[in-house]
Amino acid sequence: MTGLQPLRAGGDTQRLAADFDAELHARLTALDEASDRHAQDHRPDNTRRSYASDWKTWTSFCETLRIPPTAVTRGTLRAYVDFLWNREKRAYSTIDRKLAGLAVNLRTNHGIVVDPGATRSARELLKDYRREAREAKEPERGRGKAPAMRLSAVQTIVAKCSDDIFGIRDRAMLLLGFAIAARRAELAGLRLRDITEDPDGNGLLVEVRVSKTEPRTVPVPYGTNALTCPVRAWQAWARSAGITDPDLHAFRRIHHTGAVQPHGLTPQRAGDLITAAGLHAGFEELFTGHSVRSGMATEARRAGKDPKAIAAVTGHRPNSSVLHGYMQIVDRWGAEDNALVGIGM
Repeated sequence: MTGLQPLRAGGDTQRLAADFDAELHARLTALDEASDRHAQDHRPDNTRRSYASDWKTWTSFCETLRIPPTAVTRGTLRAYVDFLWNREKRAYSTIDRKLAGLAVNLRTNHGIVVDPGATRSARELLKDYRREAREAKEPERGRGKAPAMRLSAVQTIVAKCSDDIFGIRDRAMLLLGFAIAARRAELAGLRLRDITEDPDGNGLLVEVRVSKTEPRTVPVPYGTNALTCPVRAWQAWARSAGITDPDLHAFRRIHHTGAVQPHGLTPQRAGDLITAAGLHAGFEELFTGHSVRSGMATEARRAGKDPKAIAAVTGHRPNSSVLHGYMQIVDRWGAEDNALVGIGM
């Protein structure tokens, strides 16, 4: 490939005033490094694992080209996309995420700021590969989008949950996850202190602190249907599990004997339990941890809720393309969003 263009390196200290003396530069550099370590320490475990995996993939690629991992250029980024798409057969979304993870690793651990133009050119190549694959009618790579768990499915699944301690936990986890539009990591990351009773008795206040984006507080009201009420389901689980320590996880592992363990669920396990609950209820669709999140946004939009109100629960920006992707399931049949509705055909 041609057009190799070295990217600029260095942190914020390179842009400081030239008349700062060496001692001040050294102290500011040390502060930069300390703040990077502090931010790294407070990233969710699954985020750190993803970044570590992204870096491992990149260094393996560099070994095949016999170049150092810091040799990041427009050409090497395009070659990286080619490697991931054509040799490793990775999914589009995986490659896109790995490009983002690589940029974070380079900036945080090596002081290299990737030129946005170089990253953009790599992503343009990736889009070209996907377009060519679709034109050739190749099957989509990866799992694709998680199916939205609609309210009718939620009702069926929770009705099929057992009445023992396992079913009580799974029912509470699914309903509360739906109510706060939780990602699986957010659901697994909840601590007892994050779920409190509203002082006026309106329901629960759920602090989603472990989040891919910004933390958020979701007010969860009592449901009109006792079967699908997230507040009652949570209260039943808290009573049955004997949860009292505010620093422990809200949702716990359960020994096969039925004894509730002090250890929390991993994000993977939380998602697996939702998948298993759907299969147990007889659904052929493979619901995942993300299904309750997309399902809540879809159902709220179907009920006519304002996108800003939905975004306050999901944590999206009101104009987020991802959030609107959920809503399109409903909006595409609406009079305002479907040009064929109401025109007299």
